[in-house]
Amino acid sequence: MPIGNPLKRKLQAGQPCFGAWMLSTSADMAEILAYAGLDFQLIDHEHGQGSIDDAIGQLRAMKGTECTGVLRVPTNDHIYIKRALDAGVGGIMVPNVNNAEQARHVVEACRYAPAGIRGAFGGMRAMRYGFNPGYYDSAFEELVVAVQVENAGAIDNIPEIAAVEGIDVVFIGPRDLSATLGKLNQFDDPAVKGQIDRAAAAILNSGRILGSTATSGKVARDMAGRGYRFIVGGSDVGLLGQGVRAMLGDARG
Repeated sequence: MPIGNPLKRKLQAGQPCFGAWMLSTSADMAEILAYAGLDFQLIDHEHGQGSIDDAIGQLRAMKGTECTGVLRVPTNDHIYIKRALDAGVGGIMVPNVNNAEQARHVVEACRYAPAGIRGAFGGMRAMRYGFNPGYYDSAFEELVVAVQVENAGAIDNIPEIAAVEGIDVVFIGPRDLSATLGKLNQFDDPAVKGQIDRAAAAILNSGRILGSTATSGKVARDMAGRGYRFIVGGSDVGLLGQGVRAMLGDARG
């Protein structure tokens, strides 16, 4: 990745940014998606198969492009967040953040003392193995910090979550949100749609960046028109599978 964080610059400028989940461990796949023009890739360590070592390989594959590697950690764990940051990710996403206290813990895990609790070390990949001693001064400012709201009970808490200084993106997780409403995957259900819309309005009113998932490029474009700026339009495995199915559909008539 070039010096600085192109994703953070784009988001700060109000530009819609489009990404994909990275569920596999493949550096080749990460390189292909970066060259294809994605603004970011969400390396998924909550539901994906990768390790920190796999993530480093994927980050190297994106290096030199405008595609930023964001890592979704398994849970709100400051140790895992520290390891991901030391590996050199451009952003962190934390699932299932339900209140301001949990949001503050995310930010503290990303900041060095005295502002936070991130452990300091020298020579890690994020600081170019010691060749960038100025890293500590700019590390947090160059990081995209995203928290997921994916529980119906957390929607009322969005104003206080978004008010936590240091949060950049509040990301709606529609699948888990639908599950907490007792309507798993029923995204067209009026109750589910209503709660997603209520969450989106609260995030927009807070001034934080609104993020969520899109089922297609056309849906992503529509979401951008409604104020979403951090949009995940599929996954590496899903996009590959869809491409093969489309090819076979054309081939077989």
